Amino acid sequence: MFLKPIFYRQLLFLRGLITVPGGIALTIWLSAFPLLWIDHAFKASMVSWFGIAAEMTPDTARTLLSTIAAAAITTLSLVYSLVLIVFTLAAGNIAPRLLKRFTSDRVNQVTAGLLGGTFLFALSVLYRTGPDLVPPLSIAGASFLAVISVLQLIYFVHAVSRSVTIDEEIAAISDRLEKRIAMMVRDEEEQASERSSANDFPYSVEASSSGYLNAVDEKALLALAVEQDFAIRLRFKPGDFIIETQTLAYLSRYPEAEQSDLIAERLRDSLLILPLRDAVDDIEYSINLLIEIALRALSPGVNDTFTAIASLDRLTAALSAAVRMGLRGRDLTDREGTLRVEMPGLSLEAIFDTAFHPLRQAGAGNMLMMKHLAHALVRLREIGNSEARELISSHARLLLDSAKAKEPLDADYTDLKRLLPFLEKGE
Repeated sequence: MFLKPIFYRQLLFLRGLITVPGGIALTIWLSAFPLLWIDHAFKASMVSWFGIAAEMTPDTARTLLSTIAAAAITTLSLVYSLVLIVFTLAAGNIAPRLLKRFTSDRVNQVTAGLLGGTFLFALSVLYRTGPDLVPPLSIAGASFLAVISVLQLIYFVHAVSRSVTIDEEIAAISDRLEKRIAMMVRDEEEQASERSSANDFPYSVEASSSGYLNAVDEKALLALAVEQDFAIRLRFKPGDFIIETQTLAYLSRYPEAEQSDLIAERLRDSLLILPLRDAVDDIEYSINLLIEIALRALSPGVNDTFTAIASLDRLTAALSAAVRMGLRGRDLTDREGTLRVEMPGLSLEAIFDTAFHPLRQAGAGNMLMMKHLAHALVRLREIGNSEARELISSHARLLLDSAKAKEPLDADYTDLKRLLPFLEKGE
């Protein structure tokens, strides 16, 4: 579902460790007041309903509630401390751009909100507990929240231990990338639409703000083009940075004077332009995340070749569908087959360049990484179509050239060259 930029910014705010935990904590805290009212209104009936629990002395009740409140706020501080430690590890060892995913993790948000709500709940019940009122229902609610908090804390520790496991993060990023690429794969019967010349688009629409194009509402653009009976040519694809007043799109005819502002506003609303780059509809962003993890692992300060290899393996898995079938164009047609929206697509060559050039350049002096790059190219070439095989052959030649430039031992270079037999055959 496509969200307008203003709503998406609000959604980004909901990702953090303020809104969701705060909402959960306030909800739990407010639930204390109806329970206290029930305890006060039916005080005489509580003894028969709750038995021994209703006969708890005020001192015992206050001690229990104080213990729950103190434990909840202490654990909450430890939870936030642990989350900050995870952030530090992620920024230093994995990739800084993954911090957005950690802040939006529901386990972190629910744990913080539950502990905060338990503290406020127990504190409110503690305030109303005295010689004149020992609220058994509210105390039972506080005890129940304490039990739930312990179970949630156990699950939180389990989730945090998995979140700092690099292979888990690589697999999660790869899965999202694979799903996005699958949406871009060409159908067997798909035919390329014939585009119009640039002279057929005399009217332009400018951007009203600067930022990254994160997503395109294709349905809204197509509906606008059909309704106004013109064609739209977008200049940018998701992931591109746009400057205010820069031309966003061209229209195939001039709109009516009284409708020009409305049409321009509707076109802008169909493009999600945000100050930050996010993996909404941006394939290159997800590829860059995997590349960033691999490059950081190959850096001299980390020197973790096997993490880079894991990123490479998952990257080849995500690219498999595109290599087999190719990528479809993003042009949109109406029911009669008339071309209505022309959008710059992401080519297979651009994906290969984005994925393999940085890895080849960073791993040129690492023969283990170079051999796995060769294995990756061979795997992709085995399942690829003719277009993909030509790209893979060109990247394989660059791989050998990069390795040779580092002056490896003759035996190492020969082994690397042997892994790419299709080059010797001239394929």
